[in-house]
Amino acid sequence: MTLEESLARRLAAEIESELAAMATLVTESANAPRSADIYARRARGSILHDFYNGAERIFERIAAELNGGVPNAANWHQQLVADMALAIPGLRPAVIDEELRNSLAEYRGFRHLFRNVYGSLLDDTRLRHLEERLPKIMDDLQVQIRAFTAWLLGA
Repeated sequence: MTLEESLARRLAAEIESELAAMATLVTESANAPRSADIYARRARGSILHDFYNGAERIFERIAAELNGGVPNAANWHQQLVADMALAIPGLRPAVIDEELRNSLAEYRGFRHLFRNVYGSLLDDTRLRHLEERLPKIMDDLQVQIRAFTAWLLGA
């Protein structure tokens, strides 16, 4: 096995491990109490926060290994996801499509809010909207990421 093949296998395994952790979050979200009390909103917000962090960790690993690094602009979080939706000729295919990129932007926005407001200000309606969409977003992410890792491994 070449060094390049070894690195590709390691990256694919790291991605798969992150996807498994994210799938657990989707299950936790489905089982979380949907009450609007402060403790439930904080817990539900934490799950959504962690979900987006997982997606971003996958993208950071891909960027570090294949793109020459994570963007270093002030808006690097946005640029990172935008980069994942780009096919880079001679380097790699797009990791995700534009529709998923746009869907993830909503979760990134929530993560920013979650980090910067008091938990008592989390809106139950917004939480419910994100929670309802989470299983489909996760399914789309798994399909697209696994297609990318199949390409990575030469399958």
